[in-house]
Amino acid sequence: MQQLAASPQASALARSFVGRVCAEWDVPEHVEDALMIATELVENAIRHTTSTPRLRLELRRGVFTVAVADDDPRPAVLFELPRPGHGLGLRLVAQTSRVWGCSGSWTGGKVVWAVLARRRRSSRVRGR
Repeated sequence: MQQLAASPQASALARSFVGRVCAEWDVPEHVEDALMIATELVENAIRHTTSTPRLRLELRRGVFTVAVADDDPRPAVLFELPRPGHGLGLRLVAQTSRVWGCSGSWTGGKVVWAVLARRRRSSRVRGR
């Protein structure tokens, strides 16, 4: 888990964390989607709450999940139509992930999570 300060550098730190973990877990097929989803969820937490986001990645039985927790109890909401002043963050998360959701946390806040769609792992070309 990576705790992030509510600052302009949070998204870059989140992407760095995701890149390191994906490399460590050897899941290159998830890097691009995980980077985008983590960035969107972290930015939403910073934009819509006053708490510090906590980014967690999980890989269990081939299922890769990106989750961001914050201390605000208000659920994350995907509006049917884009609203002025709101970006496409959750819409991009919904389109990219297999499933996403928002759950209450034991501490009274929430966790917004997304399960990445499975992709075939591209075969690597080995050097001579």
